[in-house]
Amino acid sequence: MGSYLIGMYAKCGSILNVQDVFHNNYLIGRDLATWNTMISGYSQNGWAKEVFAPLRQLLDENLIPNCITIASALPACNLIGSLGFGKQVHGFSISQLLHQNVFVGAALVDMYSKLGVIKDAENVFGVTTEKNSMAYTTMIWGFGQHGMGEKSLSLFHTMRHLGIEPVVITFMAVLSACDHSGLVDKGLKIFMSMERDDNIKPSTEHYCCIVNILGRLGRVAEAYEFVNELSEDANNLAIWGSLLGACRTHGQFDLAEIVCKKLDRMGMEKNMPGYKVLLSNMYADEGDWDNVDRVWEEMREKGY
Repeated sequence: MGSYLIGMYAKCGSILNVQDVFHNNYLIGRDLATWNTMISGYSQNGWAKEVFAPLRQLLDENLIPNCITIASALPACNLIGSLGFGKQVHGFSISQLLHQNVFVGAALVDMYSKLGVIKDAENVFGVTTEKNSMAYTTMIWGFGQHGMGEKSLSLFHTMRHLGIEPVVITFMAVLSACDHSGLVDKGLKIFMSMERDDNIKPSTEHYCCIVNILGRLGRVAEAYEFVNELSEDANNLAIWGSLLGACRTHGQFDLAEIVCKKLDRMGMEKNMPGYKVLLSNMYADEGDWDNVDRVWEEMREKGY
């Protein structure tokens, strides 16, 4: 019951209630599941510094952390940027023979990647014996974050070759890697294979990735054609907003006007001021004050 209440409050972000239940109702007899839920609650809600006290306390109570304890504690090291704490937790996991567990392995890969030690992340991935889609996806993300797009692609193809099916987030990881490494055509090829080969319907995030991939290398007109051909249910604020950002990056004024009009027709009144300001800033960057005044006048007329 204690673990359930703590978990429920943690999911709601009510950390003070979590602490109240934990400290006032379970002073004795707290089992490992309760400690794990407490550690996970802190970590998931960004209370990273609070993670390590219960980790030490459960050891003082002669409880032995398991793979859930380790996997829950490691994200806190990312949040506070502490490679030292991360290495201590990693060392403890090795001493308990937990480092080869898929959940611990993925958490270690994620930690080392986010803290800039990609080689250590790769080494951890190499010794993880139970590799599933989560393990591969985490390593693909790591390579992508460090601009190693070709390695991300290679690992993605290895994963498929071994019969491990990619999931929705796997495609996000590999498309993001292609985006950061400028691998436009390879990214498009991966995107086209999602629904055809894996029966995974692209989400808004996948579409935005493609817009970013094309926009990063200046293929803004192609990005516009891509977005314009999407079905109505795929047309939404985030995708067109990404396209507008690409227009600004590459000075595509005429296209930016078209995108803003499209957003206006979509009934995005709540967000339109921000997009109009972005368009105005594009003209201001070029010293085109007549168009700056025109855009602001349009905003005033609409009551923005």
